[in-house]
Amino acid sequence: MSGNMFMEAIKTEQRRIQRFIDLSRPDGEERGSLYIKKQGGQLYAYERWQQKGGPVRKVYLGLIESDAVQKLFTDKFKVKRLKRLQYDQKLLEKLERQYQEYDFENVVADMPKAYRMAARNSSFNQRYEKIREWAEAPYPRNTYPFPEEEIYAKNGTRLRSKGECIWYNLLLERGILFRYDCAVTFVDQLGNRKTLCPDFLILCFDGTLILIEHLGGIGDLSYAMDFGKKSYWYLQEGFILGKNYFITSDDLNHGTDSQMIARHVDRIEEMFYGF
Repeated sequence: MSGNMFMEAIKTEQRRIQRFIDLSRPDGEERGSLYIKKQGGQLYAYERWQQKGGPVRKVYLGLIESDAVQKLFTDKFKVKRLKRLQYDQKLLEKLERQYQEYDFENVVADMPKAYRMAARNSSFNQRYEKIREWAEAPYPRNTYPFPEEEIYAKNGTRLRSKGECIWYNLLLERGILFRYDCAVTFVDQLGNRKTLCPDFLILCFDGTLILIEHLGGIGDLSYAMDFGKKSYWYLQEGFILGKNYFITSDDLNHGTDSQMIARHVDRIEEMFYGF
C-alpha cells in the first residue's frame, strides 16, 4: 500500500470511528451495574450503584429478559464501545501526525540542502524525466468507441472500465509512468503483424516494458477467446504472465477486487523503479 493510500485509509477509518462515536454516546444519566439474582429458578435483575466507601443502592428492573434489562445492557455497551472508539481515534490521530511518506520526493525533502541539490541533478531524476517524456509524447491510441458509461480517472482522463480506473489511479499515486490504451504492433515468428491496444504499457528505469490488461467482460465466451488470441501475440514479444505481463479481471457479476489490483501494483512499483 502506497503512502497516499495508507493516509487515505487512516482518514477513512477516522470518519468511520467518528460516526460510531456519535451513535455510541449513552442516553441520559450514567447507569449503574447489572446485578443478577437467581431465585426459584428465575433470574431477577437489578441495577446497582455504589459510591466509594458508601452504601450499595439497588433498583429492581425485572426478569433478565425484560426490556429494562436490555436497555441497561445497551447503555453499558455504548459506554464500553465509546471508550474503545475514543482510544482508537487518538491512536489514529497520533499515527497520522507521525507517519512519514517514503517516496522519493518526501525522502529527499528531509535531507540536508546539499543532498537535495544532488538529487535535482541525479541520474534518477534524469531517467525519470526521460520516461515522463516517453509517457507524455504523442502515441497511437485505441480508436474503438468508449462505452456509454462515462468513467474518469482522478486527473480527468476518460477510461473504459471501473477496473481500469482503479489501475490508473493507483499507478498515478505511485508515480509510475505509463501509456494508456496505446496501439502497439506485434510481430509473430512467421512475420505476421497484429496491432493491439493493451490497457497499460509501462517503461521501467532499466528499459524493460511491462504490459497490463484488465478484463471487464471475461464472462463472455467470444471476449475470452479474443483475449486468448491477444495473449498469443503478447507472448511473441516476450511478455510472460507474472513476469512482465499482468492480468486482472472482474468476476462474473462485474465486481472488481481493488486489493488484488493493489498487490499487482506493489510488484510493478518495485520493477518500475528497480528497488
